Amino acid sequence: MTYFFGRDDTAWGSVMAASTLFTLPVIVFFLLVQRRMVSGLVAGAVKG
Repeated sequence: MTYFFGRDDTAWGSVMAASTLFTLPVIVFFLLVQRRMVSGLVAGAVKG
């Protein structure tokens, strides 16, 4: 990321593209795991 920040100029398009590429896998992982996390939390809260 520091490669895109120059002394006189900043390549904001490249910075945004790199940020998106870093963020996308985290969002996809969260969406895949979210249902299992919520169902586990709810199942542990049931008294019986």
